[in-house]
Amino acid sequence: MGKAVDKLPDILDRIQREVHHRMVKRDGGRGLISTGFHMGLPELQMKKRAATQAEYSISYIMCGQGWFSDSLGKRYDFAPGSVVQRYPNRKYDVFRDDAFPHLEFFLILPKPLYEGFLATGLTVVQPSLFNAGIDVLFVNRLLDFVQRFRRSSSNEVRSILMETLPLVIEFYKRDRSLERDSKDKEDIERACQLLGSGFGSKISLESIAHEIGLSYESFRKKFREHKEISPSQYRIQKKQERAMELLIEDRLSIKEIAHELGYENPANFSRLFQKATGYPPGSFRAEHRSRSERNL
Repeated sequence: MGKAVDKLPDILDRIQREVHHRMVKRDGGRGLISTGFHMGLPELQMKKRAATQAEYSISYIMCGQGWFSDSLGKRYDFAPGSVVQRYPNRKYDVFRDDAFPHLEFFLILPKPLYEGFLATGLTVVQPSLFNAGIDVLFVNRLLDFVQRFRRSSSNEVRSILMETLPLVIEFYKRDRSLERDSKDKEDIERACQLLGSGFGSKISLESIAHEIGLSYESFRKKFREHKEISPSQYRIQKKQERAMELLIEDRLSIKEIAHELGYENPANFSRLFQKATGYPPGSFRAEHRSRSERNL
């Protein structure tokens, strides 16, 4: 891996500015496919305000820094490895720091193709920028793609389209936030296991956060983002679900159920159960018994 990184500056130095276009026939008109490499001025335009375009595009930053602001006003800083998405007819701002040299791979696709990506869930409108990393193998793939595009004829548009789809998918697969999301999901599911068990003893949210390697505040924030309720609310919900299971099983007294769920006072258990379900525990059990007998 170290040798591959060492070769990257040499490969980037060999990239030249080139821009290629092909027209795609479609219902009601024609669409544009463009690709190549932008570098330096003037084509990059160091600053744009409230700009729009009719097509969908991806810009892959290989050299340079700056920031991008999407139609929702959210600002993203970009650097080598960043992928910037521009959506059809959505305003954006961009600023490139002229203290740095700039090199970008770009791919422009017709709006109907983007709408197909959107409809199938291949892409989403957010985020407008993500980190795909940068390495020799991927840069070489982009160089090969541009070379094949350059050599293609207008009669080979169908094959060009077939080339662009796996390339776009590769960009999304390299989105490093997906790795973080996967890790977050794994951590939250582990927290759910802890919160949904061991009701007979008290458990602190701080200890669960420590168990999954997060700070208390970060744990609470991530848990709510994934589950849309707080960790404490989730534990109460799971405790009530377990209470209903035990009442339906009909083998323990209400006092014993309260004790198994960690309530020192059965009256507190009954009050909280009724608040959550609308039934006192005894009525809930009796209702289930009655239904079971009717179904015999």
